[in-house]
Amino acid sequence: MTPRIRRFASQADMTQAALTLVSQAASRAVAERGRCLIALAGGSTPLPLYAAMARQGLGAPWETIHFFFGDERLVPVGDRRSNFGAVAPLLFTRAPIPMDNIHPMPVDVQPPERAATVYEEELRDVFGVAPGSCPGLTVCCLPRTGMGNMASLFPGSPALVPTDRLVGAVPPPTTVEPRLARLTLTVPVINAAGKSCSWWPPGARKQALAAVLAGTPDPALPASLAAPQDGAGWLILDA
Repeated sequence: MTPRIRRFASQADMTQAALTLVSQAASRAVAERGRCLIALAGGSTPLPLYAAMARQGLGAPWETIHFFFGDERLVPVGDRRSNFGAVAPLLFTRAPIPMDNIHPMPVDVQPPERAATVYEEELRDVFGVAPGSCPGLTVCCLPRTGMGNMASLFPGSPALVPTDRLVGAVPPPTTVEPRLARLTLTVPVINAAGKSCSWWPPGARKQALAAVLAGTPDPALPASLAAPQDGAGWLILDA
């Protein structure tokens, strides 16, 4: 499915567009199914969105919204490189979200393969899906980089190998920083989401961006594999 592309001249405009996309999906999901399930992204690009969520809400009661993570670096929560640690002070401590609705990846579980299994079991429990089925996220937030990755799915990652796993353990990448082992949702989970809200920051490699936006799936550019149920919304900052 060809992604829907929107370009913005400012971070503020892109953040508001992302908030509108997520809020509309959340309110619709709660009206139709009684709850909304969102996978948050790491990195610095989506942080303004999380602050805006806390300020403006998502058009649905907080107790009906569950938050998961698309990926996580295997460091303690207090580490400055932790995705959960970056999100929590902007969203979880500022909005009245029930603690049971917040689902961080289990960075304290070893080895990483066991941590991936633990989070997969949590996903299946919350979503109520059996082995062999994928949970249906309402929205999957996915910032991209000039390397064409999504979540912690990098070119050549073992987590890209077709599998029925929901969560993969990823060795430290060699092409991006920080070079830390990670957990990541897999392509089937990302593509089972109702919507994808994706960012491309300024300075992204134009060649990678053009190849991904061409709409042809290519494992060498994991971001090109995104095909959520209702389409991918690409938000590109041209500033």
